[in-house]
Amino acid sequence: MMTYEEVLAEMDHTWRVNDDNRIAFLRQVNDWLGNPDQSLRIVHVTGTNGKGTVIEMTSSILAEAGYAVGTFTSPAIFDDCEQIQLNHKQIPKPNFVALYQIIRDVLLTHGYSAQSLSAFEYWTFIALLAFSLNNVDVAIIEAGMGGKNDATHLIARPGVVAFTEISLDHMQWLGETVTEIAANKAALIMPGSYVVSATQHPDVSRILKGRTALMKANWYTSLCQLQPDDVRANISDGEKLGHDENMCLMFQILNILTGDKISIKTKSLGLAKAKLFGRQTVFKDESLIVDGAHNRGSAQKLADIIAKWRLSGKVILILGMLEDKETDIIQETLAPHARHIIGVTPDNPRALPGDQISSHTEPLDKALEVAKSMRQPGEWIVVAGSFYTIKGVIGDEYLAREWDAAW
Repeated sequence: MMTYEEVLAEMDHTWRVNDDNRIAFLRQVNDWLGNPDQSLRIVHVTGTNGKGTVIEMTSSILAEAGYAVGTFTSPAIFDDCEQIQLNHKQIPKPNFVALYQIIRDVLLTHGYSAQSLSAFEYWTFIALLAFSLNNVDVAIIEAGMGGKNDATHLIARPGVVAFTEISLDHMQWLGETVTEIAANKAALIMPGSYVVSATQHPDVSRILKGRTALMKANWYTSLCQLQPDDVRANISDGEKLGHDENMCLMFQILNILTGDKISIKTKSLGLAKAKLFGRQTVFKDESLIVDGAHNRGSAQKLADIIAKWRLSGKVILILGMLEDKETDIIQETLAPHARHIIGVTPDNPRALPGDQISSHTEPLDKALEVAKSMRQPGEWIVVAGSFYTIKGVIGDEYLAREWDAAW
């Protein structure tokens, strides 16, 4: 039996989203594994921002209602096994290793090397196998990058395909315009699926509806209207969720899955337990906001919160980004709100050097301490730019502390 560390070391972390033949190969591997996805009721979630939020809210309510729920999300922040969870408990490392070896052995048996699958492709198969073996009632799967050649596109029959807001991100892989990106993500719409969407740019909506008609899928129209104080939750997405598109999207998913079988009380209890670290997470006692904002949309939401809290000019910003992101736009969005910026270099081969962000740089593990020493009365510290930045600056000990959402 391999160790967990040996498995991670063996995995190939190359993205393969430009290979138009990739999904056919993955479906062949899926067939060798017994097509675990076909025994599952799957909700497939894609979009640019808010995917994790929608998944966390939906899974929390379903779990509160007594459903067995599997979730596959990415990226992890502190532990890779965070990505695969059953009722909010991450997959045990021995189980992960055992399933990895099953997939690995299948590849070797058919004449392929262990590196024939990328790391994300392995994670996708491990999630599907884990959910199938555990007989979950609902499996909620987050697309990794785009849709057309994303590993999760191997799922041929998702029950629901949900689209959060689609905007610009990963342009070097998915397309230079929002319509090109939408067309890539729309490939996840499959025959017979119910399709739900947050409010989109009109051109994006036309693309999604066109693909829905082409696939003879079912476009689900939302009549969701929430008042500001209808429901509150601790999940982080920048506003009271009574105003949030993501909450309406979540209700659409629940309506398709369960109709009106879940009471308002159960929904409220489930939402109260919904927490997602690293999405505008607030440590009020420490005047600290932690947000993985890594594209123009999420950076703007963070900037809006800073302005709403009247913190503009009262922020020490610890910023670390990956160089393949819109780093200039993220900086232009956040920098005007900061009194001082500390640049850090995330622990990732694609990291943008911290000295390209600010003349003041610090090692990841020292940046927070330095920021606290510089802070003046009434100032807050904001850590942003990447989940890799959060992992390096904050550390997993913060998971055990009391935290809340930005509102």
